[in-house]
Amino acid sequence: MAGGLGAIRLVDDSRVSLADLNHQVLFRERDLGKAKATVAERRLKEINPFVTVESQVKALSEHNVFRLTAGCNLLIDATNNAGAGSLLNLVAARQQIPLVHAWVWEMAGRLTTFWPGHGPCLACASLEPPSTRPALLGPLPGIMGALQALEVLRILGGMGPALLGRVLIFKGTEFKFMDKTIRFNPQCPVCSA
Repeated sequence: MAGGLGAIRLVDDSRVSLADLNHQVLFRERDLGKAKATVAERRLKEINPFVTVESQVKALSEHNVFRLTAGCNLLIDATNNAGAGSLLNLVAARQQIPLVHAWVWEMAGRLTTFWPGHGPCLACASLEPPSTRPALLGPLPGIMGALQALEVLRILGGMGPALLGRVLIFKGTEFKFMDKTIRFNPQCPVCSA
């Protein structure tokens, strides 16, 4: 919001829990039990009162994903939820808009941009989510979130994506960044049509 975005729509049906407080900087102890989307909307408007922030306290589903993303020209997946990521990928493929995807687990994170019609989509990449969701160290979502915000601002600012066709991987145990190439799959059931 401080980076100059004019409008953002937040979609999240979860509530603030004690476990969120060590790695989600928008929430405070007084927010426990409150809807994350509502609290985040209020906090983002405090940071930048000139931005349009719309919150939806809903879970993404195949029945509402197109309605909830209507009018968006870029999608951000920071859910750590494979089902939500697949739904956002479907919208990105149908609308031919970028999807900036990040995932964090244990001491690691990944970040990439999918843009069907310009490069691979999430289904092409075959990125499997980790099998477990253990506790995160507080700085990890901040590291990946800052990089995700940088990629979003690059795209919206006209510079184009830096991570199209590449997955940036951060390994906190080794304090090392690596990247891996991903390619468009001509037989992809989501974006090849």
